[in-house]
Amino acid sequence: MMSRFRLPSTSSVTTLLAVAALSAPSLALAASTTVTLTPVADSYVSPDGPDSNFGNHGTFIVNRGYAEAYLRFDLSSIPPDAVITAVSLSALAYDGYAYGGDGNVYTSFVADDSWQEMGITWNNRPAPAATPVGEWFLWYDYTPVDKQGVNSSAALIPVVQGEVAGDQRVSFRLHSPGYKTRYRSREYATAAQRPALTITYRDNEPVTVALEPEADAYITGGDHGESTLNYGGEQSLLIDYRWDRKFFLRFNLGSIPAGAHIQAVKLSATAFTGRSPGGDGNVYVYPLWDNTWDEYTITYDNQPWPYWSLLGTWWIWYPSVNPYFDQVGVTEDPAFISVLQTASDATDRRISFRLNGPYYATSYYSREYPDASKRPKLEVTYLP
Repeated sequence: MMSRFRLPSTSSVTTLLAVAALSAPSLALAASTTVTLTPVADSYVSPDGPDSNFGNHGTFIVNRGYAEAYLRFDLSSIPPDAVITAVSLSALAYDGYAYGGDGNVYTSFVADDSWQEMGITWNNRPAPAATPVGEWFLWYDYTPVDKQGVNSSAALIPVVQGEVAGDQRVSFRLHSPGYKTRYRSREYATAAQRPALTITYRDNEPVTVALEPEADAYITGGDHGESTLNYGGEQSLLIDYRWDRKFFLRFNLGSIPAGAHIQAVKLSATAFTGRSPGGDGNVYVYPLWDNTWDEYTITYDNQPWPYWSLLGTWWIWYPSVNPYFDQVGVTEDPAFISVLQTASDATDRRISFRLNGPYYATSYYSREYPDASKRPKLEVTYLP
């Protein structure tokens, strides 16, 4: 039986570097942007004047069952495909009274944005959603003093996200079951004291994740029983035309968000030696039908077969004198994109490849190799 190929020796220090952190996917995230918006309309309504409008006041009031406030914000400055990560609604109170009971000021989403600042009244006010999306609490006795009400509930995020993708306007109602508070409105002379909606988002820019194989192994044919042997625990992956040696890689795509749109794919593997007798020296990459193969039981005799749909190639040449040095094989063939998209959208979210060469021999570092930088990589660029 042929002896297994040995890698160049590595120090024990290098071996200790093979920790879990080095195996985790590396993720490049898009930068965040924060904007602060003031209302394009605000007013309060009161049953004491059911047909009265208070839209031009420098104040709006929240007072138990006697006054509710409405605010509308224009979201058109936020890109339609932005991903909202944080939202905060704030208003500056300057006076109030704690009657008792539930003194929270509740924020409720209002789906109908058609109300007019100079036309809204108690009798024509739009209905809010049944469930509030956060609240704040301010306590007053008889002493007027500025107090900032802030609602930073995570429940605001999907509301704003939906309206950014919709009509790019969002309306809220403020009400309190127990307390009374008076706030500066958008008409107030000092801009810093007006209500505000602060939104943090990141552009839906491409994100790149670098994945290592969750399984890899090479197989070999031959006349001395090698076809029944498994090499899944080796630190090397071999391609050699003389014994029909080839290797398999499987990647888990679970770190890519469900529904992401694949934009680009790059597969790479680092070779450390080879033999170039002539002929076709390309390494060919094919996708597999089956992702259920096991790293520690796969052999030449039970190998899974690929789709005969070429995904890409690379070419690495080694001289006959001193053929021991690292070279990286890379393919970024566009054919990968649709295959990765299908695999990402599938139930098991895995993708497997077979790599072989018709004439050259090359030896690569496997996922078991201590130096993580030399292991095979699948770099996937996607839009979340």
